[in-house]
Amino acid sequence: MLVNTVHIPQLGLVNFTQSLRARNLRITIKLDKTITVTIPRYGNAAKAREFLLSKTSWIQRHLRRIERYANKKTPDLNIDLQKAQQDLFERLDYFSKMYNFPYNRATFRRQKTKWGSCSGKNNINLNINIAGLPQELQDYILLHELVHTKHKNHGREFWAELNKLAGDAKKLRKEMRRYRL
Repeated sequence: MLVNTVHIPQLGLVNFTQSLRARNLRITIKLDKTITVTIPRYGNAAKAREFLLSKTSWIQRHLRRIERYANKKTPDLNIDLQKAQQDLFERLDYFSKMYNFPYNRATFRRQKTKWGSCSGKNNINLNINIAGLPQELQDYILLHELVHTKHKNHGREFWAELNKLAGDAKKLRKEMRRYRL
């Protein structure tokens, strides 16, 4: 239940709500920049405000991060997804054979948070949104997941191997941050 909304000079409007289930004070920030402080059943508004003010720099940092996220490019999906899937799988097979990174199977699905993943059984999942990225970044993701068939973490050996195959992997990784899912 909403207790009240207060204007905090450095942050803007903040909603204070009381929850019967909450055990601790909690701050949540949504993508629309809505800030909510959840107060436990027996908490009080004064302590909640004090808690909020002690976290001002943390909140401002997250609001800036949300702003950067909103300014990111989105992949262009005005394309034939079936053809894109076929092309991606063909390139994945090509890289797999060329660099000797065998994988079990590959799937193409809509994912919210990852461009791709490689399971412990070497099953590769590719996000449908990859199809809208420039080919250089598509290849980076394909190689990234294939290298995971050999190196299961993002350790030094993983990055060294990916650098050999993709060129400047850190530059490509930075470029990927300009796109959002």
